[in-house]
Amino acid sequence: MITKRDLLRSAAIGALVAATANSTTVIAQDKAEWPSPLEAKDIAEEGFIYGLPLVMNYAVMQEFAVNRDSGQFKAPFNEINNMHQLASPEDTAIITPNSDTPYSILWLDLRVEPVVVSVPAVDKERYYSVQLIDGNTYNFGYIGSRATGTEPGSYLVVGPDWKARSPRASSRSSDRPPRSYSPTFGPSLST
Repeated sequence: MITKRDLLRSAAIGALVAATANSTTVIAQDKAEWPSPLEAKDIAEEGFIYGLPLVMNYAVMQEFAVNRDSGQFKAPFNEINNMHQLASPEDTAIITPNSDTPYSILWLDLRVEPVVVSVPAVDKERYYSVQLIDGNTYNFGYIGSRATGTEPGSYLVVGPDWKARSPRASSRSSDRPPRSYSPTFGPSLST
């Protein structure tokens, strides 16, 4: 089994190799154009910082949606998992934002087709949000009290290469993630 440490080590080695590798076009260049060891270190560090969220998010995806034997498995792609208990110290794949909120987790695979995320009507006095994030952990959309209101709705989440028209059943389309896999987090809606 590949551990997070193995993934991080691979990312660091890959960044270092990419920053210092020789290519046939570079061999002909003057040595003055090569980065100094300090510049190479800085380039590798920037590559590591850029790639770290992708590698860590991939590791979480493996534990939550792919490897059923991970001990952290929640549900396969495109199936929602409503956690019925609060996160505990045994939940080690990610750090939860709140320790007093049960979460719903949905990993979207948008390579073949979009996914419609439907939410029920929520009492106007209650707050809820569904966070749509990409592989870099950037938010590309929200569904919830402040963003879309408390009325019931269906929201189309499409992949970066999807070109068809939106079905009439969806309230609106979300913004597009830059990659075809997207984790989605929200509080478990209960009364």
